[in-house]
Amino acid sequence: MKRITSFILLLTLIIAMVFPAPFAFAAVTQSAPTTEVPTTEVVTTEVPTTEVPTTAAPTTEAATTEVATTEVPTTEANTTEAATTEAPMMTTAAPGTTNPDTVTILHTNDMHGRLDAEDGRVIGMAKLKTIKDNVQPTLMFDSGDAFQGLPLSNFSKGADMAKAMNAVGYDAMTVGNHEFDFGYAMAMQYKQLLNFPIISSNVYKDGKSVFAPSTIIEKNGKKFGVIGVTTPETATKTHPNNILGVTFLDPVASVTAEMKKLQGQVDAFIILSHLGIDSTTKLEWRGDNLMNNLASNKDFLNNAIIVLDGHSHSVIENGQLKNTALLAQTGTALANIGKVTFDLQGKNATNITASMIKEADTKDVTQDEAVKAIVETAKANFGKATSEVVFHNPVPLQGERSDVRTRETNLGNAIADAMEAYSETGFDTAGDFAVTNGGGIRASIDGNKDVTVGDIIKVLPFGNTITQIQVKGTDVVAMFEHALSAPTIEKDGQVGLDANGAFLHISKSIKVHYDLTKPAGERVYAIEVLNKQTNKFEPLQLDKTYKVVTNDFLAVGGDGYTMLGGPREEGPSLDTVVRNYFKAADMTAYQSTELQRILAGTASENVPGEVTTETPTTEAPTVEATTETPTTEAPTDEATTETPTTEAPTDEATMVEDTIETVTTEQPTSIQDTPAASVEVKHDNVIPFDQAVKQKDKSQHDAKAQTDKETAHQLPITGEAAGTGAAAIGLFGLGLYLIKRKSA
Repeated sequence: MKRITSFILLLTLIIAMVFPAPFAFAAVTQSAPTTEVPTTEVVTTEVPTTEVPTTAAPTTEAATTEVATTEVPTTEANTTEAATTEAPMMTTAAPGTTNPDTVTILHTNDMHGRLDAEDGRVIGMAKLKTIKDNVQPTLMFDSGDAFQGLPLSNFSKGADMAKAMNAVGYDAMTVGNHEFDFGYAMAMQYKQLLNFPIISSNVYKDGKSVFAPSTIIEKNGKKFGVIGVTTPETATKTHPNNILGVTFLDPVASVTAEMKKLQGQVDAFIILSHLGIDSTTKLEWRGDNLMNNLASNKDFLNNAIIVLDGHSHSVIENGQLKNTALLAQTGTALANIGKVTFDLQGKNATNITASMIKEADTKDVTQDEAVKAIVETAKANFGKATSEVVFHNPVPLQGERSDVRTRETNLGNAIADAMEAYSETGFDTAGDFAVTNGGGIRASIDGNKDVTVGDIIKVLPFGNTITQIQVKGTDVVAMFEHALSAPTIEKDGQVGLDANGAFLHISKSIKVHYDLTKPAGERVYAIEVLNKQTNKFEPLQLDKTYKVVTNDFLAVGGDGYTMLGGPREEGPSLDTVVRNYFKAADMTAYQSTELQRILAGTASENVPGEVTTETPTTEAPTVEATTETPTTEAPTDEATTETPTTEAPTDEATMVEDTIETVTTEQPTSIQDTPAASVEVKHDNVIPFDQAVKQKDKSQHDAKAQTDKETAHQLPITGEAAGTGAAAIGLFGLGLYLIKRKSA
């Protein structure tokens, strides 16, 4: 019996040696992680058509040390303010709070010209003044993007909004990207229009600080160091011509350096941050990254650090607290007022809380009469210029932020069609197709109503001009890859794009097919362009140059479209082009909710085949070229003295038209609301524009995978896997011994 047992043991051991454990051939080599400190570069807009350099933030440890001299310009003097080495001080009377150790802050961000109240939507400036009088806060701040937005505020280039903010009684505000929308000269003029400081620590021009980086405010015997910081995304989120020569330094390094200058002079730090928390924003430039870095900085432990953020239009209702640092943001469009309270004894902060005063809470609040008078005067002046009826709109046209920044909509299609129609007679040669960015579409148009000049300006408030440029096919691909590069999000089992102002809406003469299962930069697998001689769609030719109709903001590289640029033809303001088209077009052509132009799919499911078209059933109206803006046009179309060809505010803003976002932006579950194109397309298959290139890449990838598979078995067996073979040999010897012993 023992002999049989020994033979069984011997057989088992032989099998174990022949068929080793599956983990025996695992690869074990791995590259060592790099420890090199990233280099911080300055974002520059000197040449609008060149790619914006990447600004990398320093590490957390770096944030605790002085800023490198190579990063901050050596000339610290402010061109229009006092020297930045000494923060200006403001001293005001105590607000009469019952507990002198309790600090109360009211704050707003991204008001975007919301002068007037709207029931259920906007608190308005007159109610804001009443609320401030009732709360009697210690301090009141704004975190940027206050002046540009609705045509009512744009009419005076933000001057009426500045009057209203003065009347409300702010203590300070920071500079948002849209403070530059009416031109650099107007941005500088806000410093004279406001009776409180407008500050930013990281905006430089020609080596000098453009705004005071900070201010010291004394209330109730306590001193508050208030520091401003502006998003480096301003380089692409205002018109490049508005910020020629302007650079935006690293936010964390700039704020940290200014805090160290003020340390010992103040009891608490208030950071007015126009950075945001959008997933599409680089982490190094985000408000939550700033807060986390400051909260972890050992130089400021136990100090009160209140980061009042803006730019992403996020509602952080109860704030984000880490140690004694708080991040808060109110959303947008004055739908909420933020409130922060904390107890401050010496330099130690406790009981830090954040809350919201929502529009619904202000239903019974009366409007302050003085501020209301400012608003009514602005409305009267604006109404005279924009009351002309353009057309009667039969169908709802979708222009809400969550729609136009994520998917094709009927309003986006109609605007792009208007642009293409203009090119037929407005430029030397007709354009091949038109594109415009979703960030430039700011409102919907209701159905079954008379639409006025003011309504259309509300949709297109930036005063951009229509432009035609020449773009090579390879750059057309790059353009659409950029348009569809936003992170994907999932809701109710549906995957879609996160909100991105660079998302493009396209005219009826082009179709784009993309695959969201692919990484950003590799999603576009087919583009079809209408051949207007044969009336058939054909695959995009990579080596062909196309005439692309767009707006002047995108044409010079705005919204990150650095692949565009070059010579361009220009026409009238975009809202004028759209107004003339809507007046003559059959708008019922935009009723359909079926996707027609920007189509999500899976590249592997499409087999090459022929795409044909039929004669369009609806002829797009020809729009006569015009070089003058009608006398009823609001002056938002006028250029500033510094940028005469580029008009005023620009497209990729953070203003939401009547839409409030939570910290995680909610997106639609499906793509819809797209009109039937005026060219009907019949296709079973789509011809990938770069099929040969991708097939070559796939073959190379498959060959490499096969090689990797073969070489995997040649890797040395180490660690736990190697132990299996050693044990088997040992047991094999033991079996032989037992057999020999039994035989003996």
